[in-house]
Amino acid sequence: MKTEYSLEVIALTLLIILMFITFSSIFRSKIESAEVQHEYKFINGLRGLAAIFVFINHAPFVLINLGVKNTVFSAWGQIYPNLGSFGVQIFFCITGFLFFDKVMKSKHIDWGDFFVARIRRVAPLYYLASFLVFIIAISFAGFDFLDKESITTIAGLVTFNFIDNPMKIGGVSLVPLSSVTWTLVHEWRFYAVLPMVAIFYRSRYRSIIMTVAILIAAIDLGTSAVVCWAYFLSGMVAAVVHKKNITNKPVKFFSMLIAVGIFVWVCGLVDVPGYGALRFALATIFFICITISNPYFLHYQFLNRLSDISYSVYLLHLPVLFLSFKLLSVFFDLAALDKVTFWVANFVTIPIIVALSTITFVHVEKRFMRKKRVEQTNASTVAYSEKTNAVI
Repeated sequence: MKTEYSLEVIALTLLIILMFITFSSIFRSKIESAEVQHEYKFINGLRGLAAIFVFINHAPFVLINLGVKNTVFSAWGQIYPNLGSFGVQIFFCITGFLFFDKVMKSKHIDWGDFFVARIRRVAPLYYLASFLVFIIAISFAGFDFLDKESITTIAGLVTFNFIDNPMKIGGVSLVPLSSVTWTLVHEWRFYAVLPMVAIFYRSRYRSIIMTVAILIAAIDLGTSAVVCWAYFLSGMVAAVVHKKNITNKPVKFFSMLIAVGIFVWVCGLVDVPGYGALRFALATIFFICITISNPYFLHYQFLNRLSDISYSVYLLHLPVLFLSFKLLSVFFDLAALDKVTFWVANFVTIPIIVALSTITFVHVEKRFMRKKRVEQTNASTVAYSEKTNAVI
């Protein structure tokens, strides 16, 4: 299978990653003051990198997404979109891993609290980002948005895009503004079936059920162009492997080499569909190998900081790119923009994205997550007081 690499693409990719690390380090004290503690450091590292990969996917194609055909330099190859799709698949695997790990460790899960916690974690920032997208769209549409197409799109935004919609408000396409939100539908579907997963896990037939699920995934991957749910299954399998606590150093080292090799190969593949059976197999092996090897480089604190703001980066980078290049169009003809100016404009958005993501992480995401913990703490205090009074 043909792969594609160039010194320019590698240099730009590494520069983008370095800039995200640098500017998130500038906001270090702010981010770490609201830092979320996680059990698995390597998951944090992967999550932080995955968010950057999605940005790397969208940055080179911002002109195309804006409907601008540049006449100075041509479109890029497959490396950037491969990084983006791989980043999304990592997100899905991480979700499957973390929540199935929770199922395996917990004898009893209060599913009411679970779904409330998920809503608190996912919904506030999503609706804030959607409101921002809506305001931007109607601003460019001249506030003319009371048509069927726009109303259907608004209904889609409100329902996390569970309602199929044209992604247009007042004739303005939302593709360059919020095209990443399609993944949240799959996240919510996984949350919805998780109670059933927990029941199956505690069943004596769980091995048979897991085998059937894998067979269904194989059939679906062989017949469908885009399959996302199977990556949650990959994460679940990785959680089972991780539970075995493999400590053999040669095995861990060899697993890390396989993971790195797969990553380099996948990013350069030219003729392989981003969500086909081969990509699924490679992404699954990659994630399982990372789970086994638990590489030290994923434990670095700068990746942990990126992990904290990753959800904000994921939702907000497209609106920032959109507005930045719309502003640039006032001074430059985007169709005749040279490559250097184009990339400088992209790089300028990175500190803006990191600063904005830091603000929303601290004042939106963390605020609602903190409310949940405060309520739990208060409930525990009340329960303890009642127990003490009963004893007295």
